[in-house]
Amino acid sequence: MSLLIKNGTVVTEGLVQRANILVRGRRIAALTSSEPNSDRVIDAEGMLVIPGVVDPHVHFRQPGMEGEDWVTGSMSALAGGVTTVLDMPNTRPPATTKALLEEKQQLVELQTASSVLVNYGFHFGATNSNVGEICAVGLGSAEGEVSDRGRRIAASVKVFMGSSTGDLLVEDPLVLQRILSASRLTTVHAEDEAVIRERCDQPDHLSRRPKDAALSAIRKLLQCRGRGEVYVCHLTSAEEIQLAEPFYREATPHHLFLTDDLMKKIGNFAKVNPPLRSESDRRSLWESLLGGRIDCIGSDHAPHTRFSKEGASGAVPSGMPGVETSLPLLLDRSLRGEIALERVISMMCLNPASIFGLRGKGRIAPGCDADIVLIDPKEERTVRADRLHYKCGWTPYEGLRLRGWPKITILNGAEAYVDGAFTKARGGHVKYAF
Repeated sequence: MSLLIKNGTVVTEGLVQRANILVRGRRIAALTSSEPNSDRVIDAEGMLVIPGVVDPHVHFRQPGMEGEDWVTGSMSALAGGVTTVLDMPNTRPPATTKALLEEKQQLVELQTASSVLVNYGFHFGATNSNVGEICAVGLGSAEGEVSDRGRRIAASVKVFMGSSTGDLLVEDPLVLQRILSASRLTTVHAEDEAVIRERCDQPDHLSRRPKDAALSAIRKLLQCRGRGEVYVCHLTSAEEIQLAEPFYREATPHHLFLTDDLMKKIGNFAKVNPPLRSESDRRSLWESLLGGRIDCIGSDHAPHTRFSKEGASGAVPSGMPGVETSLPLLLDRSLRGEIALERVISMMCLNPASIFGLRGKGRIAPGCDADIVLIDPKEERTVRADRLHYKCGWTPYEGLRLRGWPKITILNGAEAYVDGAFTKARGGHVKYAF
């Protein structure tokens, strides 16, 4: 089957150009000014045509948890223009061995056998005792035993330096150093558990997990790093961005758009790790983004049920949904002229695909996978939980009006989401380029 997407404004790799895209099978065959013959034609006149978003940071909560599953998570992703997700390891059981990682993949494939599915990959969970498994999942570094590297089946080795949902925690600097030396790509939740523990008697979540906890963790990373690359998740302030300059740096939409004042309005539904910061921190994070000091936007989609969020404050889990609203939030700012469209696409498509070595993802170019999103820039919608697809049934952005919503999401050459309806199109496990 072939597909021609014509008359659209194509955005990819720093370019904005009017062009036609010819798709044959699963891949892009050509970008052209002509109109070659095809089995099907989509007229994208007046629309933005962008690569499918690569979200490097989601928690789809399976196996063992209730806040999301791979069917609802996939639907939310596709409706938000996300065609590839990398899922975090802090599930039950956590993905901390090659065998557990393979079992998780089998569970996902079984759960979605007859349902919509985005392209997906998994991060591998680091513990105090599983450094030897890093080579088994194909992520051994130049300092490790290269000859023992297996086939790569994980996007990165994920380290939690501060406690969060799940039981994964690495706070011993010697263990951290071993992991960073053994792994060629380590993704890090950078909050120092020692600082958090010292402040456990503080009255609120923000006070218990201050910026100092994040800054202290980044300093430890700098002291312990090896030759492998490090990707620091959900940075919340300009100070963290500056200190983490040697590493890949990620920001989340909730830290870019929300502040700690939201706790006064929706209570523990606004509780996340790291916490939402002050308005001045939020502004400084935007300044860092506009200055080119943020590499990726990751949603940190980490939903919990309403029931679990309505419990006693100390026991309420941290996390909020976000995979369906990430792209509209950033595109809305771009369409208002506040950030270049090419910059948004770099942070949400090209850069995460490049950093995590996802073959064929993140670009609109001949030979790449045909993961493509069509957006009507004039259409404005109000964010409402009952119009989103999250299993948890709520959103922190309720009532916000945004432009930048996908009209059509194409997954591996097939229309997967069209004007609010889903098809039987399926994704699959990502392929790694290195």
